[in-house]
Amino acid sequence: MKLLPVTPSGARAAYLDVGPRNGPTTVYLGGLGLASTVTFAPVIGHPALANAGRHVLVDLVGSGWSDHDDTFSHTIEDHAATVAKVADALDLRAVRLVGHSLGGSIAISLATRRPDLVGELVVAEPNLDPGVGTTSAQIASLDEDTFVKTGMRYLLDAEGRTMGARTLSRWSPRGLHRTAVSLLAERPATFRAQLTALTMPKRFVAGGRSGEDLDAVRATGCDVGVVPGAGHLMMDDDLDGFVKLLVGPLPPATSVNGD
Repeated sequence: MKLLPVTPSGARAAYLDVGPRNGPTTVYLGGLGLASTVTFAPVIGHPALANAGRHVLVDLVGSGWSDHDDTFSHTIEDHAATVAKVADALDLRAVRLVGHSLGGSIAISLATRRPDLVGELVVAEPNLDPGVGTTSAQIASLDEDTFVKTGMRYLLDAEGRTMGARTLSRWSPRGLHRTAVSLLAERPATFRAQLTALTMPKRFVAGGRSGEDLDAVRATGCDVGVVPGAGHLMMDDDLDGFVKLLVGPLPPATSVNGD
């Protein structure tokens, strides 16, 4: 684990950087309430990725093993800027950028602002439209101070003793709330519009039980792949299936069955 100062106040982003430096590089960004270094650890350890080059797993500011910083905005755009600082510090260019859920929206923002950093974009069920997101809407339904006082504890109690509760507990409550609010916010160009405008190779990965509108996704210009039988946490539900869609050509996908 390495640390790099990325905010004006000096908060450090934690990241894992493994694998040979002379091959292709993949950067991974995790979801809301999760940690990239936890979510994607089984992915980069999968045998199919044993010779797949360098892997950089970045915990967002306020999450995982990164520092908390209540002076940081925690907007999607500023999260993307901190990831760009990590990429610049490592002298990375034209990486494969993989983002899950919140991480997918941040990846779209980063690719839009810094296309020099992204050679291929892989997004796994990102938030594409304003106001869409069950957990983020639950968090944003409370004002920030109320969420800090009572809402965070409610979420943790609801998670029980799961791994999700462990990664959630490492989030800054204010950072989690600000991130959720930003994820839901209206923008001059939605993440869907930004994704459509991107010209690098791009693929969208969905869980078969998630109910994604694949025709609408294809309209963004993405290749589409489905992990059959998996839900939103597809890398947990079917690690082999998720990794297969990362490393190989995407098979035809015509429909997704909702819950």
